[in-house]
Amino acid sequence: MHLTRTATVRPLLLAAAVAASSLAFPVAAHAAAPALELPFVCGTSWKGNSNGSSAHRNNEIDFNMTGTSGDEDKGKPVVAAAAGTVRWEGGESSDYGNYVEIDHGGGYSTLYAHLDQKSVGVGDTIHQGELIGTVGNTDGNTSGISAHLHFEFRNRGSGQSYPAYIRPASFHGDPFDYAGGTETFVSQNCGTQAPPTMPGVSSVSRADGSIDVFATTSDNRLKHRNFSAGKWSCWATLPGNAKIKGDPAAVVSANGARIDVFAQGIDNRLKKLTWISGQQWYDWADLGTYTITSSPAVTMRYTTGFDVFARNAANKIVYRHFSIAEGWVNDWTAIGQNAATVSSSSAPAAVASADGTRMNVFARSADGSLLTLMWTSSAGWYNWADRGLAIIGRPAATTRAGTSVDLLLRHYDSSLIQWYSPDGADYTTYKPQDFGGYITTSPTAVTWGSQRMDVFSRNSNGDLIQKFWTAASSWTPYIGLGPVGAPAC
Repeated sequence: MHLTRTATVRPLLLAAAVAASSLAFPVAAHAAAPALELPFVCGTSWKGNSNGSSAHRNNEIDFNMTGTSGDEDKGKPVVAAAAGTVRWEGGESSDYGNYVEIDHGGGYSTLYAHLDQKSVGVGDTIHQGELIGTVGNTDGNTSGISAHLHFEFRNRGSGQSYPAYIRPASFHGDPFDYAGGTETFVSQNCGTQAPPTMPGVSSVSRADGSIDVFATTSDNRLKHRNFSAGKWSCWATLPGNAKIKGDPAAVVSANGARIDVFAQGIDNRLKKLTWISGQQWYDWADLGTYTITSSPAVTMRYTTGFDVFARNAANKIVYRHFSIAEGWVNDWTAIGQNAATVSSSSAPAAVASADGTRMNVFARSADGSLLTLMWTSSAGWYNWADRGLAIIGRPAATTRAGTSVDLLLRHYDSSLIQWYSPDGADYTTYKPQDFGGYITTSPTAVTWGSQRMDVFSRNSNGDLIQKFWTAASSWTPYIGLGPVGAPAC
């Protein structure tokens, strides 16, 4: 099941970049320029320099991650500033080293140069925010340059030649400060945003053959749908005495006779909604005044309570144990021995082993890569570890047996990634498996014991989609389940 995912590095093309740069193509008059985002992972900070290189001729920008020097940002993800099609690329011996140029239509294009590796090639259709390569120091003319991204915004349809057709660039509507020569931006390149009717989903299983899916709608209510006996129910709107936002998080207890759903209220306080077999759904309960800045995660080590995780106002992942009989057992606490030096840019995910001796927590780091953290009953919390895989949004985690962990992730090309760890500590034996496709929300995952695993997200139309694995037949193709909320009960 777990295949090695090989990084996609296109064959190097040795055509000279300057020759490619001299080409132009016809274009309709007055075509609109694309709205550019910074070509880096959402939420990361980068400093641009337009006059620090003797090779610059007109509006070029060299980027380095804020706070780095030398080659410290070599290998950091580079993503598309706007959607388009790759028209030109070059190899290490070209004037730009490894480079990619994306055609955005109307004569406009963007150039990404000195890349260490390329993830796309000529003819590929690219979404805004999709991974196209990594920061590098390749250059066919000069050896020993330090790692950086050389970026150009071009208007090839202007009738002008190089370098006159290199245009001033703006990112998220903010023009680069060419007069000053340098400017620092925080990337707002956060991928294609799905329709606001479904911020995300959560899924749990009460028994083999049963799945409950939850989604938050644009009117801040919670929707629920059940799969059992091989059929999906209609969508039902659950009690609404509190308004919520973001992705819900659900957990099953009492041998499937109880479901608790946790969510972030619009007041940034934790809320909980409970279903008990034979008594149906209760109203939302407010779980205190502590401010959380993300959707929560929840898992269960014991039959008597839940472990709840969220991000706080300091961008730390915090934890609290909730007892069904006693309420909160401890105060919110930042987790990880190196918590002081680690910040998160996403909501967390969490999974516990069935015997209660191990928990694993996951989040997206400030620079957009996957963070992992382990707790054991014998040693407590370990350090956060950066796994170097660029992701969008929150991870999802589940377990099929023992201390194993299956991670489901939205990669920076918006494909679905699975990464398996046999014990929640080893992330080297198995490599990430890329399922392709294009998902527009963070996934959610649920298992039926060791024999089946289901993953849900949504497509570019906002519809719920499903993909599942069985021990007998491996993974299915994506299955469309229609719009969230339709059909309704």
